[in-house]
Amino acid sequence: MMRRWESGTVLVHQLKFNICFIKQGEKILLLNRERPSWMGAWNGVGGKLEPGETPRESVLREVFEETGIALEEVYFKGIVTWFVDGMSSGGMYVYFAELPPDFHYETPIKTDEGILDWKEMQWIMHPENQGVVHNIPKSMERMFGDHGCFEHRCYYENEQFVRDEFIEIGKDVEFQTCQGLEQ
Repeated sequence: MMRRWESGTVLVHQLKFNICFIKQGEKILLLNRERPSWMGAWNGVGGKLEPGETPRESVLREVFEETGIALEEVYFKGIVTWFVDGMSSGGMYVYFAELPPDFHYETPIKTDEGILDWKEMQWIMHPENQGVVHNIPKSMERMFGDHGCFEHRCYYENEQFVRDEFIEIGKDVEFQTCQGLEQ
């Protein structure tokens, strides 16, 4: 069922997932996932919200569980939503964190989720890079180059990515709930 945020015209499913991009200098800590979705592709760290958790609590828990890093601060950067064959199919909250230059985190690390490793921004953003999830380069441009929050809508047809768009949203989306907000 589609839902509408009170703060605008952003249509989303109730969001059940989160993702965090952890930056240190010009590197991002990415996870090469061993399971679907995005098995075999480099992606941010994150997971599923547990019952009663806020999105922020969830992303802090997921980052700690997957990396062992206890982040003190994360920044809400928006949401990613997926539309498959014309239907909304969910989405996730997107966060950014920055580690100080003196924080030491040795990689690669094999985890239950996959392999964690630092990747240079230049490598991630390279137009011929087929190893990262396809929407990450565009999302990172907005995440690191813009102070606003955005919905990054990704459209798929017949299991193929066809286009995306960015819609500016308010930071308050992080704290709103979709329950009871009918389209």
